[in-house]
Amino acid sequence: MLSQRAYQGILAIAHVANSPAHKSVTVASIAQFLELSVSYTESLVKVLKQHDLLQASRGPGGGYQLKRDLKALSAWDVVKCFELDEVLKEDKRSSPEAVAADLLYEQFVQIEQDFLKAYSLSALISDVPASARAQAAHNLPFNFKPLPKSLMPVAPNSVFDLSKFMDLALA
Repeated sequence: MLSQRAYQGILAIAHVANSPAHKSVTVASIAQFLELSVSYTESLVKVLKQHDLLQASRGPGGGYQLKRDLKALSAWDVVKCFELDEVLKEDKRSSPEAVAADLLYEQFVQIEQDFLKAYSLSALISDVPASARAQAAHNLPFNFKPLPKSLMPVAPNSVFDLSKFMDLALA
């Protein structure tokens, strides 16, 4: 099963791939797209950069771009960056049930890997609806939610307006 970091890594690559080829994508833009903090998104992007999936450019207009062609990337290329290789330790007192469970788990992992290797990232990105690709224009900085509209009370402003208010209320 995909870890949360692997899933977010795929979404981050998809966001970078959806940007124009000549334009770099900032970490803040990726964080806003993923609805995550910038520091957590930086840790995701760092892993993708270390595995040669993204390249960074510094300075004004800097950010991240895909290092390899999108058609050459599979979902497994991204997932394997985040998956930890768990080495199964052989216990001297392992029961036949534990050995059978370990073999079943290894088969499951192999089926998952084969599926992800066959699934192209370009197909994944083309399957994403256009509405999900576009960012909402009403997003505020720092992911603040908009305040509800304040209701204006229907009452006189001062004691001196009380007579006018009473005349309007009777009309």
